[in-house]
Amino acid sequence: RILAKIYKDIFPELSESKQVELENAMLKLRISTIHSFCRLLLKRFSFYNKMDPFFNVINKRENILLSYRAFNSFMNNADPERWRILLKNIKLTSLRKDLFDVLKTHPYATIGVPAGDMTTQIAKLGRDVSEISSRIKRELSMMDFNDLEMITYQILTETPEAINILEDFDEKNNFIFVDEFQDTNLLQWRIISKLVEEWISGYGAKAEAGRPYGVFLVGDRKQSIYKFRGAEGKVFDEAKTTLNAFCTEKKLLKNYRSAPEIINFVNKVFEDNHPWAEEKLSPGIEGMPNNIELNFPEGEDPKFEEYQWVAGKILELINNKALVMDKHTKEYRPIEFHDIAILMRKRVGKKYKLLEKTLKESGIPFVILGGMGFYKEPEIIFLMTLVLAIADPSDKLSLWNLYSSTYRITYDKVIQWRKYLKSKELVDALEIILQELNFWEGISTQQKANIEKFLMIVDEWKGTPLYHVSGNLRAIMSAEEEPKADIFSEHQNAVSVLTVHSAKGLEFPSVFLVNLEDGAADMKKDTILYKKTEGESPYEFILKGEATKEYKDEYKNMIQGEELRVLYVALTRACQYLFISGTGERTKGVWMPLLEKFQTDFPATMPKMVPVKKEQAEQPKQKKTISIKIDHSGLLTSYTEEKQKAEYHYEGTVAGEIAHKLIYELSTGRINSRDNYIQRVDFYLKKSGFDENKKLWDMLVNIYELIDKTPELKKIVEKREDGFSETPFIVKKEGKIYTGFIDRIILDAEESCYIYDYKTEKGDADKFKQQMDIYEEAVRKIFPQRKRVKRYIVFLQNGKIQEI
Repeated sequence: RILAKIYKDIFPELSESKQVELENAMLKLRISTIHSFCRLLLKRFSFYNKMDPFFNVINKRENILLSYRAFNSFMNNADPERWRILLKNIKLTSLRKDLFDVLKTHPYATIGVPAGDMTTQIAKLGRDVSEISSRIKRELSMMDFNDLEMITYQILTETPEAINILEDFDEKNNFIFVDEFQDTNLLQWRIISKLVEEWISGYGAKAEAGRPYGVFLVGDRKQSIYKFRGAEGKVFDEAKTTLNAFCTEKKLLKNYRSAPEIINFVNKVFEDNHPWAEEKLSPGIEGMPNNIELNFPEGEDPKFEEYQWVAGKILELINNKALVMDKHTKEYRPIEFHDIAILMRKRVGKKYKLLEKTLKESGIPFVILGGMGFYKEPEIIFLMTLVLAIADPSDKLSLWNLYSSTYRITYDKVIQWRKYLKSKELVDALEIILQELNFWEGISTQQKANIEKFLMIVDEWKGTPLYHVSGNLRAIMSAEEEPKADIFSEHQNAVSVLTVHSAKGLEFPSVFLVNLEDGAADMKKDTILYKKTEGESPYEFILKGEATKEYKDEYKNMIQGEELRVLYVALTRACQYLFISGTGERTKGVWMPLLEKFQTDFPATMPKMVPVKKEQAEQPKQKKTISIKIDHSGLLTSYTEEKQKAEYHYEGTVAGEIAHKLIYELSTGRINSRDNYIQRVDFYLKKSGFDENKKLWDMLVNIYELIDKTPELKKIVEKREDGFSETPFIVKKEGKIYTGFIDRIILDAEESCYIYDYKTEKGDADKFKQQMDIYEEAVRKIFPQRKRVKRYIVFLQNGKIQEI
């Protein structure tokens, strides 16, 4: 983009040879993160600090494990009298938690001073533990990201040789350009300002030689939302003070992303707040299709109603083919699912599950970006249990959990798996075990990514004793909230579901900002409070339990300002369509009172969809579920769900679902014998609450007998290379967009494609013609090279196969 701008606007007459020359010069630009820059500097001048120049930078997970190791070492060697005094006022578990909270509060606690007696004692303890941790890291030639900043700053400010480093930097560099300056913490700015100290003085080698030099800082303090990483908008003020004699300021207020209506709306929302009132945006693009709606339901179940409205509006956008500007071609085209984002302030358990459920039942494809709760995912819980059971023979609980899992694992199996560890690395043994269990079959893309991430974590510990691996897993499970694995979503036609922080830097033609009530100055999880000081140390910090009311109020005012900035980031992610919703008391929080007053000007319209609650009488154990009744205007739906509404029978539905699961497992090779099949029948019936229903048991077992003795049927169901089971599809037919799964597809060598749909009920195959028409349409899209498509209904109770 930079080169294109240079060629077009600055040097339009450049010859081809000059363009090549310019591009070669551009390749000499050194572009890096601040941490990468510090790493290179420390490697180059490692001899000034007696460091190993080949040190490795460790991640957050590894650093936590080293911190635990340092803490345990300190406990084993500390003065007992000191422990006695400390533990007189605080429990050991609370002490350890407070200690690690202080260690993680960088840079506030790192370069700040403690306030309060207990905070001072814990801070001193933290320094002792940090010294042990630093010694361990030095012995292992390791540094974490905080070390990169701290040691760089110390070398530049506290060593006599710093002048040599600064002269070297001055010789090789003329300019520093810092992008996203609002995300810079104070310590990082002080590193940068130290590097340009000679430039600012006006007496350096460059000034004497008359060579150009300068510092460029680009950022938006209104988008400073990484307080938890130490970033703060006030770093602009410190930079202005440092550069005061030389700096000029230019405000870039024209927005080339969003429609004028959205920009005007954002200006109105923040018109009474500093610095927005002084820095109003102006539109850079005119005439874009747009819409803004605010919805605050107040019914019996407002959150349920809110998410239904969100799902309905998404489907309405797709159905109406709302026009969006393609960011690559700059031309208008119909909106697609990947043009839509659902943003939220934070992921809250019940709300989040309900949103996922609503999107699934509405047939809306979606991907979750940056989801938290990695160690709470069922596949990861199983893998943790598996590792602990085979790596730690003393862990009886994990062993019992393994035996109780759906995989019917026996003691002999566990013994066999433990033998693998005698000759293989743990990660290699896990790969084999997962193949033996057919663990990869029938799981989602997100689950596969999570499993791969877990295996990568284990792979980092190659050569580590198994008892250390067990300890490491237990430590990281309890020590941090690990994000789920990222899945490559750029080319998936699906709605993105993410937090506002994850969305920073991104843009979407349509944005849904939900759970507005969560935009509040919440101090519940903050155990360390801090504030800026005017003294020698830039920060002061204190345990929340020791803080005065005035201290807490000052801190709350600070995070209220952060919430305003988070809301600003959320609203400015939208290019054309902005939908805002929330529930709860209007007077609470930061976001809700700010936006509620605009509901009259931007009222919500109800989408063309009607919620239909499924019968609850026959499903007493289930909470409220929804399906979406669609009008005939072409919204996304499911053929089988539409039919079930008219012909719903709970026991029959359960029987059909179990039969399909069993046949799927036969087709994928997971079930490979009659005994295995009967075990799975027992399992599914027990899981569904029908374990004493002999009629259902007989019907399901009879399906296996029928398949086994009917060669034609067995040929369809058995595992084969040219067969596909439970194939997902989305297809448009006769004005509607259908989504679903095709039970079985088989390809042959003669360019034909055979579709099979399994039915547990008896009846005439012709009544399923409409369904098979939809399936055929989908198959022709999936396999366009196939010239012939044949469709069959397979009746599982009598083995009849009928062509349609």
